[in-house]
Amino acid sequence: MSNMQQHLTEQLQTALSPSYLEVINESHNHSGPGPASESHFKLIVVSDYFKDLKLIKRHRFINQLFKEEMSHIHALAMHTYTPDEWQMKKGAPDSPKCAGGSKS
Repeated sequence: MSNMQQHLTEQLQTALSPSYLEVINESHNHSGPGPASESHFKLIVVSDYFKDLKLIKRHRFINQLFKEEMSHIHALAMHTYTPDEWQMKKGAPDSPKCAGGSKS
């Protein structure tokens, strides 16, 4: 697990006490300038905290939580669910292919 991946995981656990959490480093699927090893992440967060929040407010909360980290992260895919939503979805969607690099 990368340093940034571990950091994101710890921060989310502390802030949201999620019932399910995945922080996936997808940087290997992307190319571009800078240290690509910690530039693209996918979050799957299931928390009771989200029960009364619309999707945009969930994402704003996470963006605020990682305000400083975002200067080092190129892409952060957020999949935020309540426990009931997660039960119905049974998973998060796959990430799209990177359009900005030369990886195939």
